[in-house]
Amino acid sequence: MGKKSFLEKLGLIESVNDTYESEDSKVFFVDDEVKSEELENFQSEKDELAKEEIIKKLNELSEGSFPEVSEESENEKIEDKIEDKLSEIIGSYEKNKLVSIEEIYRNARLSSDMKKTIFIADVFLKALPENLPVDIKRESVLNILNVSNISFDEILTDAYQRIDALNTVLESTVQTTEDLIAKNEASIRELENRINDLKKQIEVRKKFEEDQNTMIEYEIQKVINIVEFVKPKK
Repeated sequence: MGKKSFLEKLGLIESVNDTYESEDSKVFFVDDEVKSEELENFQSEKDELAKEEIIKKLNELSEGSFPEVSEESENEKIEDKIEDKLSEIIGSYEKNKLVSIEEIYRNARLSSDMKKTIFIADVFLKALPENLPVDIKRESVLNILNVSNISFDEILTDAYQRIDALNTVLESTVQTTEDLIAKNEASIRELENRINDLKKQIEVRKKFEEDQNTMIEYEIQKVINIVEFVKPKK
């Protein structure tokens, strides 16, 4: 900053530099306000444009402006669906596996101790002479069980539990088979319908080809006839 003049020291006039600095600061302040206002206006305009774009998109959706699905794409979906069903059918055959009687009993947590099962009676029965009457055999087996301290009620309960376990697997097998048959028959009907549709498409295409060829061949012959008529003979 330069030296102040005599009048400036007495405070009779303002410093020229201070005046300029004050004016410059005002200019900068005003300029900042203008810029801030311009930014606010610009942001407001952007928000309005964004709102208009959103409203436009919503209107398009409400009017049903959805992307078209080509016929080729639909056919590919149908073919994929058929392939999936065929794979499922083939897989169902691969999953068929016999469940052994031992596995059924094991899954039902039945005793494997022969003396606690109904099969001990069969063991004793087979140990008797074959020529004995049935009543004698029955009485003999019951006596052997009694002497062996094997409870008849316990082995009878074991027999009922084994029958229940076997029936459970039997009913499950029947139900699963019925479900599989119904499902596969439905798949077969769908495949047959698809085959019939494809056959119809083939017939329609053949008819189209025949009509198109007939029309074109007729026109070709017509043009040839005209050419032969106007063409000078040698």
